[in-house]
Amino acid sequence: MAAIDIADSASTAAWFTLAGALGGVLLTSAVALATAILNHRWQAQSAQQQLRQEHVQQLRQERRETYARYGSAWNRNNHQIRALHDAVQKLGPSPDPATNPKERLTKEAPSLVEQAWIAELEWREAADALFLIAGQRVVEAADVHVKLMDQRLDAAWEGQWYRDEGGHAYRGLNDAMREELLRPAEP
Repeated sequence: MAAIDIADSASTAAWFTLAGALGGVLLTSAVALATAILNHRWQAQSAQQQLRQEHVQQLRQERRETYARYGSAWNRNNHQIRALHDAVQKLGPSPDPATNPKERLTKEAPSLVEQAWIAELEWREAADALFLIAGQRVVEAADVHVKLMDQRLDAAWEGQWYRDEGGHAYRGLNDAMREELLRPAEP
């Protein structure tokens, strides 16, 4: 019986050795698979975060360029509005009461009227781009600013000057733009 016990014992040890080896391989494979899956997820998350960061940086750069273009176009338009205002002021009373200052200036200073029209179109194009790319606060401030400029243009054609009392429309827009550009990027 002792011979059978030794054989059974050796057979049992072999089975345990085989089970241990297979278990070790299986466990090592499971750990390797889990590591690969986690690495893939981490890489995917990292890639998404990097894409979001690049998008935010690109959007900020596009906004910066759009805001600069708007400011430049606004400045040109504002100078042309001042020139219109001054020209209408110099016209004096019309010999024909049915003729408004716009009609008279169009006949007497067509170059000035054309330059004012071009400056207004450039400014409106810049405003349209601003409305497309800006954040909500900038859009709201720009809406106030555009309305002020429309009133200023209408007043200039009548020889009047429409003021932005305290510079609220201009400063509100400028502050909103600055805040949007300087706000920390959201991942």
